[in-house]
Amino acid sequence: MARLLTLLVVGATVVLPFFGATTAPAAEDGWQQAGLRAGTRFGEGKKAFQMYEAFAAYALPWEWRNSSGWGLAPRLTVAAGALTSSDVSGFIGTAGAGVLVGKPKTGPGLEVAVMAALLDKRTFGTYDLGSMLLFGGSVGVSWRFPCGLGLAYHIKHLSTGHLFYSDHTPNPGLDMHMIEASWHW
Repeated sequence: MARLLTLLVVGATVVLPFFGATTAPAAEDGWQQAGLRAGTRFGEGKKAFQMYEAFAAYALPWEWRNSSGWGLAPRLTVAAGALTSSDVSGFIGTAGAGVLVGKPKTGPGLEVAVMAALLDKRTFGTYDLGSMLLFGGSVGVSWRFPCGLGLAYHIKHLSTGHLFYSDHTPNPGLDMHMIEASWHW
């Protein structure tokens, strides 16, 4: 988690100067994206997990863009789905905030987000996630087509981060490869 926060700060430090000479006009706020994600855990010798979720993104009423249209657009996301291992399945719901870097409607994009996740169980077989409340972040690349279709790949990390729990609480975390298909309007 500390690495992700460092990445966010360094990324913002590198990217924001490119938008220094721009204005921050009121953007169109509201629900602007919905879709499905599916993914699997990565790491050799790690317990297999799969995640499936439906999600929606709400654009906030601010954005920062340069004259070519490239810019930063903050948004909120919510998702609900299933987290499964070889022997156990459970509910996972997430809510978070992120920033989308790209042009307004089409083309490539980069998204960085932080989130909280709520599970209906903390133990999947013998694998203990440490809590039913997890925190995390994701980094993803996307392509939005003029017809409204969007495709993306995300790396998502979830763990307790030892934010509310002692160092003696398990904190194995999950690192997931996620693919996404969505609709933008």
